[in-house]
Amino acid sequence: MQRKVKLGVVGCGVVATAYYLPYIAKMKNAELVAVCDRFETRTKACMRLFGAREQYLDYQDMIDRADIEAVLILTAPGTHARFAIAAAEAGKHILLQKPMATNMEDANAIADAVRRSDVKAVIEPSAGTNLDPDVELLRGLVKQGVLGDILWFSLAQTGPVSYGPGLGNNAYGQDAFFTKDSGGFLFDYPYAPAQIVGILGPCKSVTATTNLSVGETDIVPEHRYDEFLKSVEDPDACNYWEVVPNLPRTKRVKVEAVDNAYSLYEMKYGGTGSCHVGRTFHPRLPDTGDGGLQIYGTNGNLILGSGYRASIVTKHKDLLPSIEEDGWYHMYPRGDFTKAKWPQPIPGAFTYYHESTRHFVECIINDSKPLVGIDWGIHITEMMAGTLESSKTGKRYEMTSFLDY
Repeated sequence: MQRKVKLGVVGCGVVATAYYLPYIAKMKNAELVAVCDRFETRTKACMRLFGAREQYLDYQDMIDRADIEAVLILTAPGTHARFAIAAAEAGKHILLQKPMATNMEDANAIADAVRRSDVKAVIEPSAGTNLDPDVELLRGLVKQGVLGDILWFSLAQTGPVSYGPGLGNNAYGQDAFFTKDSGGFLFDYPYAPAQIVGILGPCKSVTATTNLSVGETDIVPEHRYDEFLKSVEDPDACNYWEVVPNLPRTKRVKVEAVDNAYSLYEMKYGGTGSCHVGRTFHPRLPDTGDGGLQIYGTNGNLILGSGYRASIVTKHKDLLPSIEEDGWYHMYPRGDFTKAKWPQPIPGAFTYYHESTRHFVECIINDSKPLVGIDWGIHITEMMAGTLESSKTGKRYEMTSFLDY
């Protein structure tokens, strides 16, 4: 009989009900034992929709009483250190939604607790890492020298226009996106440094400038999410991101964290490049604003985007899997894009919420080390924390963490 990992989930918010819980409910090797949230309307909805056996309104109560082996921490960033440390000390394996932490003190405390307890820890996001076979292939080609020596790279991320029809900015989620302990947009988008490190290897130093540009914004009140959950009958139709852009933004909140950050990353194995993350507060046209990662070397270039997953042009054509008539190797997106409808996962494509959960459960069953674990989480967190530190001091920040490449 197939072993099932007994899971608990803390945080029954938008990401949990849109992505993690529908996937867990279909897994053959996992069982959703318990859900926890400060709002009982949400825990009850998750029991009804996804088959959780127990509900808790107190996290420590779930850790102490529920018959679980592992916990998925899907709460706002300000809770991550406290919740992860409590889980590790209780011997529970951890999947920690991004960001790992918003400062190095918390990140190191999480890492210390995980190492002391010898539990598994998957640190999100796994997007842009070698858990994705496409990234693993690109990383391998770069290591073989397909681009020669790395000269420079650039990446800009300003968030999806799909947060609202013609509207910029997040429509919802004060604790997740706007409060000081959320880390703001810089820490909401670890995808950017993760993508750079995923292909080019570890970072050596950070020089940065940041600012808080817009002090207030309007969002949809919290209670509208609870109303949405009460109305849903289909567990596969729980993606609130499809609904919230069309709701009235009647709650004005303070923006307390950095919303604009420009970092210059110097990489350990060559190349220095720019990375800009900035929150959009006004409309922008579809297919504009976000620039995919572009890497330029002495012998070739690697471009993400332009309708492809990635493209490479190089003098070392013998290293490429194939070459098309235009002289480029084009990696085509995986999945059925005829059915693509953000914010729903694309069928057949790499969906990091799902792949991380699958990997997490398999690491527990097989007693194997996660590919996106503590060391990876510490390094990505330090790249973002280093951005804040460099901006504050006006000096280059030297990285202290290291990753194998």
